[in-house]
Amino acid sequence: FAPPAPVSKYAAGTSPVSPADVVDVLPRIKHGAAAAEGFVTCPAEGTAPPTAAGLHVLLPDAKEALEAASLHWSAGRLERALMLAQEASVMYQQATGGVLHSAVARCMDLISVILFQAQEHELAADNAARSLSIAVQLGGFDCHEAVAAHSTLSHLLISSGNLGAGIRHMRTGLYLTELMAGPRFPELSNIYHKMGSIYHEVGLVVEALRFYREAQARVPCDRMMESMISKSTGLVLASMGQFKAALESEKRAYAIYSFMLGEAHELTKNSANSLKHFMKLAVEQGTRNAIEEKKRKEEDAANTKAQEMIADVVAEEDAKKKKKKKKANKKKK
Repeated sequence: FAPPAPVSKYAAGTSPVSPADVVDVLPRIKHGAAAAEGFVTCPAEGTAPPTAAGLHVLLPDAKEALEAASLHWSAGRLERALMLAQEASVMYQQATGGVLHSAVARCMDLISVILFQAQEHELAADNAARSLSIAVQLGGFDCHEAVAAHSTLSHLLISSGNLGAGIRHMRTGLYLTELMAGPRFPELSNIYHKMGSIYHEVGLVVEALRFYREAQARVPCDRMMESMISKSTGLVLASMGQFKAALESEKRAYAIYSFMLGEAHELTKNSANSLKHFMKLAVEQGTRNAIEEKKRKEEDAANTKAQEMIADVVAEEDAKKKKKKKKANKKKK
């Protein structure tokens, strides 16, 4: 005797879920500003969104945290400033739904400066690189924010000893500045001079002189910058042994210093001392060059006379050989 087959209670087409099962069940969505697990209730159609205090992170709150971080940083309280800057970054990201916001980039800039002052150079460079990435994604590779981020990152990398990477970012910023502002932008001469100074410090005098020449060609609008470029050019020329050219460059710097600052200023006095030193070296070099030139001319004259004497001896020997040959031919006849 076989037992009867079980009959499903849904066999007659009854739904496994009745309307009573879904009463008070509301859909939920993931929200970056949620207080708990990241999920909030989706509001019904035609109703206002939930107003729980933990749900909303307002932009003024994030701005207030960033301003407080700046104040603590200015006062030298780096630890508190770093905590507030990081908090402001998180709040901005929660409020805007991601990292692609100019305020997040400002937070990254402040964090990098604080870390740099705390001697955390690698972490500072990492945050500056993040700020550069945000600026490029928001405004493009040639926006003003990207140029400023390249400048900041180059300074951090050079200060931390990564000279190659720092120079690359500085040259990128220089290229973008000239591309956007044109070849007559006043700051170009300053940037070229700064790059020349970096090359000069590491002993690459040829490259330094090339950048100093380029800075002079940009015709700086600031007379003091012009004097600094002339003085730097004189120093690098002197290190290359070109004391006469260094003297002429230092003369231009001294003329500007004396006109702008007066004879009693320390920079003018320093330039005057450099003038005397370069003049002394140029005179000594000129004297050595004159002596060497005189010696070279005497050696050339002696060599010429020796060659003439050798030629005379050879000609005399040839004449004697010819004469002997003629006598030998006569005897044979």
